[in-house]
Amino acid sequence: MKALNAFARLVWAAPRAQVLALLALMVLAGLTDGIGLLMLVPLLELLGGSHSGRGWVQQLLNMMQSLGLSPSVGGLLAVFVGLVAVRSAVQFAREQLAARLQHGIVDQLRLRCFAALLGVEWRWLVNTRRSDHANLLLTDVSRVGLGLNLSLSLLATGVTLVAYLWVALTLSWTLTLVALASGVLVFALLSGQRHKALKLGHSLTGANRSLHNNVQESLTGIKLAKILGTEERHLRHFTQTTEQLRAQQLQFSAGSNLSRALFQLGGAALLAGYVLVGLNILHTPVSELLTLVLVFSRLIPQCMAAQQQLDHCLHTLPALQQTEALLDTCLADAEPRGANHPVSWPVHQAIGLQNVSVSYADRQQPALKALSVQFAAHTTTAIMGSSGAGKSTLADVLMGLLSPDSGMLVVDGVPITGARRHAWRQHVAYVPQDAFLFHDSIRHNLLWGQSDATEDALRLALRNAAADFVFQLPQGLDTVVGDGGVRLSGGERQRIALARALLKKPSLLILDEATSALDVDNEARIRRAIEQLHGDLTVVIIGHRLPTLEHADQVLVLDAGSIRAQGTWAEIRQSQEHPSL
Repeated sequence: MKALNAFARLVWAAPRAQVLALLALMVLAGLTDGIGLLMLVPLLELLGGSHSGRGWVQQLLNMMQSLGLSPSVGGLLAVFVGLVAVRSAVQFAREQLAARLQHGIVDQLRLRCFAALLGVEWRWLVNTRRSDHANLLLTDVSRVGLGLNLSLSLLATGVTLVAYLWVALTLSWTLTLVALASGVLVFALLSGQRHKALKLGHSLTGANRSLHNNVQESLTGIKLAKILGTEERHLRHFTQTTEQLRAQQLQFSAGSNLSRALFQLGGAALLAGYVLVGLNILHTPVSELLTLVLVFSRLIPQCMAAQQQLDHCLHTLPALQQTEALLDTCLADAEPRGANHPVSWPVHQAIGLQNVSVSYADRQQPALKALSVQFAAHTTTAIMGSSGAGKSTLADVLMGLLSPDSGMLVVDGVPITGARRHAWRQHVAYVPQDAFLFHDSIRHNLLWGQSDATEDALRLALRNAAADFVFQLPQGLDTVVGDGGVRLSGGERQRIALARALLKKPSLLILDEATSALDVDNEARIRRAIEQLHGDLTVVIIGHRLPTLEHADQVLVLDAGSIRAQGTWAEIRQSQEHPSL
């Protein structure tokens, strides 16, 4: 019942009118089906020339007469066909509404998960695997959709079963109770298969996560595999992962097929027994017995379908649990949003870090240790240091992306905490060492920085970023850059990313080794462009190239999360304390 409750909560959270309409259509379909079966009793009596004397049969015929219908064979057939037509129309409407409801719920669930990932704290996000999130958004949520579809089908099957039981009780309550007891026994005997379905569902969730991670790593590492000549090793690893997934799926299919086969065999044996008992012991009229056989012949497949649907619901339940766990975790670690005091724009005084400390759970030493520093407005600061010195962490704190364990980020005397962090990021532009570009045109990649930018603004940003090469391309701004910008060189990608950043007209521009892939000439052009912006925005450059250090207003040398040296490059070079720099 845990699976049904979980999926029922999803359905009940959908638009209430659609849910109630679906329930009404399910009940109406069951009623028309049941009444149609009952119509067979008087029809068979008329055809056989017998009369059972049942009161409900006479009431049914009287009702037909009151409606102006002749209680003849032709009239009964007309009513039967009419009921089948009504049921078919109702069933069509029910299935269409169920599909619309299912896809609406799945789409909303996928959007909620994606929005939760966008709104979670960066610290939590960087400690997780992107492939796990991709698996959840693509595979797990799709499995939830399958489970939802099966849950709605199970509900419809349940309504149909109630209708059939009502018909069966009307015909023979004794045989119906025997059948009901037998069904409960079979359902109890198959409880082991349901537990196994849930267990295999958990295993399948893990196998899907492994497959997504393997796919992402394999596709990312294809170039390396070709260079190292390890294509066969990559293929073996991928094959092993897919075989594990296939084994999980086949194991569930085997159990499901076995339970269906046993259900069919048991149902056939029980049906044969009902006929013998009805004829030889209860002396049930032939017309009623034939109708009862027809009801049970429909009832048994419905019971079997209900068992199969419940197994599949249990098999998909872990996917729903996974999505709910993600939503709960992201909600608990959500970045603060909401109205707050606005951050000044542009920065008039300084951006500062006050006693900022940052630690990561997987590292013994803190990334930043009680670090305090000021970045005067409209100046350029260069940050250098060895790998692991804390440069990237410092940049994350400056952007408001990472909340420090202690201390704070301050802009013009305003603490950037809580919802202000998100507001502050609207005035920050960041260009990393590995520039990310969408598989789209250069124009659309630039417009991510400023969606309403004019053609002149796009061209100016490209010139300021030393990206004049764009104008020489056959399709210019409409050139498609490929997946991740693969059709451009590393330096070209970085210049496009820098143009996108400049297009935003930020208060703070952070360049994280952004010119490392450029030649000396293009780096000089970018440096001159940044120098021209010297009085308009604050620039922080993470890098080691001498021209960058020489032209910076101040240089910070980080070492193990602390400032080892600070001042102009000339002052640092002349310092006796740091003769090797």
